[in-house]
Amino acid sequence: MPDSFDDWLIESIGPGEVITLRNLVTNHIAELGKDHVYDYRTNPSRSKEGVKYGFLMLKVQIFTQGPKLWLRPNSKPGERVAHSDRQHHSLQWTPRQKIDVSSYFPPTASFIKLQFRLWSELHGAPLLIRISYYPEDAAMLEYSGPSGVIEIMLTQGPEIYVSFSHPTVNYQLTAIGWTHNL
Repeated sequence: MPDSFDDWLIESIGPGEVITLRNLVTNHIAELGKDHVYDYRTNPSRSKEGVKYGFLMLKVQIFTQGPKLWLRPNSKPGERVAHSDRQHHSLQWTPRQKIDVSSYFPPTASFIKLQFRLWSELHGAPLLIRISYYPEDAAMLEYSGPSGVIEIMLTQGPEIYVSFSHPTVNYQLTAIGWTHNL
């Protein structure tokens, strides 16, 4: 499919500095963390009638396909995410697995922090994890690399769903913190 250059509206900047963007053409909703934004540039020549236009330089690339939306980390902000043609480098997303995180955190936790560790015996296998609140295709957070920290707002209860970029990817999740909703 060809690239799309639609306008996105910053709808809100919520608790935990979650930035909610809405695609003005497709109505897709993307939730970004503060750390997903590399830079912001104004576009005063396009701004009119109180609406300010600009450019968000992201550390992630937003992908949409039909109703699906996902994010892929990008090590070079403003540049495309490169794809490999090698079979073992290709993304082969696993079915989502349900993880109940209630044993990791107290019931009053509103935000949780998990550290992930990913590895594979297959050299060159992509190391990515997707996290969602829903078992079906819906908004997902995507992280890459052998390890990292995920901060999640528990809006849908104590269950999350994870998927991995290749069937050979092994994982470990460790609770490292939370914020109470008091």
